[in-house]
Amino acid sequence: MRDSTAASIGARPDVAARSAAPGGAFRDRLAMALDLRIGNDAFSVAAGSVARLAIHATIHGFEVDVTFVVSSEQETDALFPRFCSNDLIAATLSVANGNQGFADEEAPPLRLAGFVTERRLEETVGDDLEGKPVVSRRYTARIVDPAQAFWRQHRPLELHAGASMKQVLEQHVCPGMRLAFDWPRLDEAADVLCVGLGGESAASFYDFVVWFVHENGGVLELDAAEGRYRLGASKSRAGPGASLDADLVDEVRLAVPEPPRRAATVLNAFADAAIRSKSVANDHATAGVRRDALVRAPAPDRVDRRAAIEARRLAPGEPLLDITLRRCPPALSPPGSAVGLGEELSDRLYPAGKTYRIIALELGARSAPDGGEPDLDDGDAPFEVTLRLRAERQGDPVPRLPAFRRPAYPVIVEGRVLSARGAEGERTWHALEGERDSLHRVRIDIPLWNHVVVAPFVPGRVPGHWFFPPYKGQRVLVALGLDDAQICGYLDWAARLSQGTQGDQITLGKRGEDQTTVRHVYEDGKPALRVERRLAGDLQTLALSEGTIRLEVREDPVTASEAPTYDLRPSVDAAKERVSAEARGAVTALNGRLEASAGGVRQSLDGASAEVEAALAATTSTLNGQLEAAEAELSGAMSGAAAALQAIAAGVSEAKAAILGALYG
Repeated sequence: MRDSTAASIGARPDVAARSAAPGGAFRDRLAMALDLRIGNDAFSVAAGSVARLAIHATIHGFEVDVTFVVSSEQETDALFPRFCSNDLIAATLSVANGNQGFADEEAPPLRLAGFVTERRLEETVGDDLEGKPVVSRRYTARIVDPAQAFWRQHRPLELHAGASMKQVLEQHVCPGMRLAFDWPRLDEAADVLCVGLGGESAASFYDFVVWFVHENGGVLELDAAEGRYRLGASKSRAGPGASLDADLVDEVRLAVPEPPRRAATVLNAFADAAIRSKSVANDHATAGVRRDALVRAPAPDRVDRRAAIEARRLAPGEPLLDITLRRCPPALSPPGSAVGLGEELSDRLYPAGKTYRIIALELGARSAPDGGEPDLDDGDAPFEVTLRLRAERQGDPVPRLPAFRRPAYPVIVEGRVLSARGAEGERTWHALEGERDSLHRVRIDIPLWNHVVVAPFVPGRVPGHWFFPPYKGQRVLVALGLDDAQICGYLDWAARLSQGTQGDQITLGKRGEDQTTVRHVYEDGKPALRVERRLAGDLQTLALSEGTIRLEVREDPVTASEAPTYDLRPSVDAAKERVSAEARGAVTALNGRLEASAGGVRQSLDGASAEVEAALAATTSTLNGQLEAAEAELSGAMSGAAAALQAIAAGVSEAKAAILGALYG
């Protein structure tokens, strides 16, 4: 084990002679293949052609930088024109132990399938050849997993109504990508679901997905070989994994996380809420330190769900392992695989007997030929290698997510108010009443996406003394959040005064032939007030001007009486919307309760597993202590026996000397 000033847990002293070179590097053979597909053309690069390789793979994605050489001395470099084209390059890298007899031939190689996002090349010219041709090219490519390759450039701005996050994500699956859903939260349909990105957004669709997972307490995991992303309510459990023997381990460091020192409180800002706040305890919190989370929710299940998320965030993490290897193991395990320390290492070490899951792998390799020109077509080749693993305890509750930018909400768009009452062109209003929360909502058509959303039916920015509900067909400004909508402005008039008139007007009623207006204007520079009530051909007027009050009731022959008409389609649409909204709300509440119950079961199982491992470790420690005591007692007894034998031998010698003295004295 290498000398280190940091606290570390490493191999036994008897294997220290095999230690890696300074810096953790070692020489080893790697079997490697890089397959590139550019359009309909396929190219393969063998280990002998690879000059440098850097892999950073985590539980949720990977990045690879690879440099390789292609010779053009004997034949044309067919890769060059395709590599320089604008076509998409799909890349699959496979890496395995290349030592025959030591490598696990049955284990699959470490396989990373992704796409090239950066490319560079250098050309070498044969100065001593006629025409100075290019004799080789040195290519460098940066390869990332499909989500990073495409979703980091993806900035959609779209609205969904009555859809679930699962349905939204399925619409954005890119090449080489598969999605697996293991989370009831993703199946919950919402009245409004807005992906608020767009060209000016600093956040990408990748940020949006990671942000959603973080905000709702989920996990994101990648099977890099298959390009399958799993969005789950909890971490997957690793299957059977590798055991790292003493001759593989150079150093194991323990990274002990500091637990959160705060408590949490969920505050409900809804004025009529049955639950105003809900505290989340933390056994490791410092008195007086807390983090408040603010929601505005009429239904208590949203408060309970947020409290459950905050509780999971307060769970302390288990110590992580940073493992540096001194040689390539028989099989390279990808992130998500189980790993543990071999039996040859001391069972007194903290990780001994515990099960871990790899969450990150870093492999660096630089070509190190044994002498002479390397064979570019060799499937395995010698490299100067560094290999490090980071592993978490199986059952560790802390999620491992990439960094992300928060999407910027709200998204401001225009809409037109819908009403289930009245005929076309009438300024009627209609509100939906929710059975679960008794709140009223108004339906709004968003022409940009041809979707109908619901927004609260509230006074808005004016006091409740003024009852001016948004009317049918009115243009409104709508602020869209991730899963809600608000009317934030009104964009047209029910009726306007003429351009040459100075004054104000209030228009009340359904339409021009059936309304009441209150108009205050200036006539000859003097204020005049006119109240006019109109019903088809009937007209009543109250006019106040300088020195005059006039009341008039007459029949207006210009306006003909119309028979009322009714359109049942808005009523049917509103009824369907109400039923759908209630069904979505019931499913959301049920999923929240199921998720909370499942979380409790998972925590109990993880706790039981940890207790079993702790009990096993304690039992092992007790047995070791008893064994040491027995060994000490036996050693003492043997020491006493040796002393007795020595005393007897001394007595015999003295007796012999006395006898000889008597005989020959």
